[in-house]
Amino acid sequence: MIKIRYDYDLSEVINIDVLQSIQDKFAEATGLAAVIVDREGIPVTNCSRFTSFCKTIRYCEKGFQKCTLSDSQGGIRAKEEGKSAPYVCESGLIDMAAPIILENRFIGTILCGQIILEEDGREKTLQRVKERTKDIDIDFETIKRKFNDIEVLPKSRIVAATEFLSITANYIAEMGLANIYQQELLEESRSRRQLEEHLRTKKLQILQSQVNPHFLFNVLNSIARLSLIEGASETEDMVYALSDLLRYSLRNVEEVVKLEEELNCVKDYITIQKKRYKDKFDFDIDIDEDLLDINIPLLTIQPLLENSIIHGFKEKSTGKVKIKAEKMDNMISISVIDDGLGMKDNYTKELLSSAGKSKDKITSHITGIGINNVHQRLKHYFGEEYGLEIKSELNKGTEVKINLPGE
Repeated sequence: MIKIRYDYDLSEVINIDVLQSIQDKFAEATGLAAVIVDREGIPVTNCSRFTSFCKTIRYCEKGFQKCTLSDSQGGIRAKEEGKSAPYVCESGLIDMAAPIILENRFIGTILCGQIILEEDGREKTLQRVKERTKDIDIDFETIKRKFNDIEVLPKSRIVAATEFLSITANYIAEMGLANIYQQELLEESRSRRQLEEHLRTKKLQILQSQVNPHFLFNVLNSIARLSLIEGASETEDMVYALSDLLRYSLRNVEEVVKLEEELNCVKDYITIQKKRYKDKFDFDIDIDEDLLDINIPLLTIQPLLENSIIHGFKEKSTGKVKIKAEKMDNMISISVIDDGLGMKDNYTKELLSSAGKSKDKITSHITGIGINNVHQRLKHYFGEEYGLEIKSELNKGTEVKINLPGE
């Protein structure tokens, strides 16, 4: 039986790099400043989109102490209330706090905000700021100049962002709990053989748990509300495309789907990227209709396509990605081909090797699926002779080939 410790710190139960990535994406999606702190209010991540006002306040020792205390109290208050909620920080701005709870234990807080509430107005907020920062060793004229750059938002926007924040906090807690079970299982396994047997039976469940993007699907509700409030039609279009993509991954719980369904998912993803990057990429899908009925594991092509866009073209202004398929005697191959930066031969081998699993840093932003994950699932479903092949040449491009049974 697995015994769970109750004295974990936030940094013990979840990778800080993962926390930072979640926080950065949250700040990008909402346009709000964000930071994740431990139960004492000490930051465990780097700040995202912090205002120059708050950076100035936190730069001096007294200001940082007050901010740390405010962050800690904000998290404790949200924990006691059982939900995330807006509050006035020690410097007079509006912040929000969402507690991170693990096994009914408060281990940290996601904080965001640093805005002026539209209902309060700039003048009222400035007077509050003046009163709350009078004991800080910073000239008020400097504070006032920084204050003038702060964004004013309506309460409805803050409420929507708060819901978004709560979803994010819950997701982090779930990830932390999963990490704890994994760590305790490893510690209590009495023999290597016993551990390997358990991992074999759980292997597919672990892989599939990476596939279902429940977090992003829930977050879409909040993003859609924000876009509706702001009248952002292009944002709505992107949300709908992403919503279809996520519905596909959530509804199709079978081990395999038809290639036609997988390509519909790919087309939704392409729609999103065309709106995001405008004319930067040229996409071409060349697959015979006779192959649309073949079986393929859920979310096999999209992570490879995203890898081409995010990593293959990170230093190029334009690029082309082609998806094609060919049928041979006993095998069907689907290729994702780009003319991007390419990779070294030893790196392509590492991505597909068993030893390379823990080093697979190239993962889909939509699903969190890495290249090795796709490779291992193909082998699990169809056998060791199937999976991925990678051919790449520096500065010329990459071809990732998906090998499937021909019959």
